[in-house]
Amino acid sequence: MAINTEYKAVEVLTKLKGKEFSDYRKNWEKVNNFELETDFPIFLHIEPNYKCNYKCPMCTQGDPKLIEKFGYEGGLTTQDIKRILDEAKLYNCPSVAMYGDNEPFLIKNIPEWFGMARDAGFIDIMAISNGSVMTESLAERILDSGLTRLRFSLDAVTPETYAKIRIGGKFTRTIRNIEMFLNAREKRGVKLPQVGVNFVKMSINQHELDPFIKRWENVVDFIIVQDFMKPDIDTDYQELEVGNRPSVDNFRCTQPWQRLYIRGNGDVTVCCAQFNSYLVIGNIHKDSLYDLWNSESSKEFRAMHKEGRYYENPICLACSKDGN
Repeated sequence: MAINTEYKAVEVLTKLKGKEFSDYRKNWEKVNNFELETDFPIFLHIEPNYKCNYKCPMCTQGDPKLIEKFGYEGGLTTQDIKRILDEAKLYNCPSVAMYGDNEPFLIKNIPEWFGMARDAGFIDIMAISNGSVMTESLAERILDSGLTRLRFSLDAVTPETYAKIRIGGKFTRTIRNIEMFLNAREKRGVKLPQVGVNFVKMSINQHELDPFIKRWENVVDFIIVQDFMKPDIDTDYQELEVGNRPSVDNFRCTQPWQRLYIRGNGDVTVCCAQFNSYLVIGNIHKDSLYDLWNSESSKEFRAMHKEGRYYENPICLACSKDGN
């Protein structure tokens, strides 16, 4: 079944924003093909805190042991965000995301952070939400903020399956919230943010994939379908797996070439996997992002994956064996 993927949103953004956005996406492709090593990451992925109102089984937030292992208290402040964005502005960083193993809209002033990113020159600003706390006033603030892409994680098309996955959520209210946001955007007569819905395919919801696509294909701008990825490499999740996926023989990860991932405790990694704490290379409260990106450890990660030597890092090796 053919669906509009996030590339459709990129096409719309390219038409709206012109050459600057087109050039950024050309560089994005070069980075992903290991052809362009930039002086500063082309993408910053910011997880402002570790707070969520859901306990989904495919997330660290759904397992108390993983919360203890990977979680942390506190989070980034507005001043921290400003410092990150100000440094990125010096190097014309074009894209940023503000979400992680959390629900970003529990942060009351996050629309203002999107606006700060827009004012710092970012041309692609992204977020993913479970949709639970969307209100009309929040929708208006988001529409004012400069956010370019907004994805709602649903993973189900019926209340019964939703209740098994989005634990803590209310299906009817979440659908109503998403539709309300789309209506608010329509009333404005604008196309941004481009809106998508997300489906993580697991054993407990795979039977709903086709009806999910049918439900949303003419409602939102794009649909993302992802295979389940283990939240921790040290735990067995066979009950959620869809069959036995083969390991990847020629595994080359593009993430160390694209991004730095900044957690709410200041830790910086080269990976967005939920177990990325295994790959911390520094902390923003001690190091500049430029220095971390150009550190020997970052350069080695990039060289390792360009050359296909992923097996030299035990975390990357374990990730490849899971077919991620």
